[in-house]
Amino acid sequence: MPGLSKFIASQKRLWQQERELKRLRREVASLQAQNDSMRDGMRRCVTCEYRIDFKNRQGPDPGENINDN
Repeated sequence: MPGLSKFIASQKRLWQQERELKRLRREVASLQAQNDSMRDGMRRCVTCEYRIDFKNRQGPDPGENINDN
């Protein structure tokens, strides 16, 4: 019977490793999605800041109503 218990122990360890591998793959996929989302957000933020800075340097649009108070 020692051979059978070794076999069962190795199968259990293999099953645990497969389960951990699946969990880690899901975690990696989730982190990659978060990273991509954050990268896109930063890109939009930088683009937005660039546009605001450009607009501030250009002055008001000719079509904008300017209230002199």
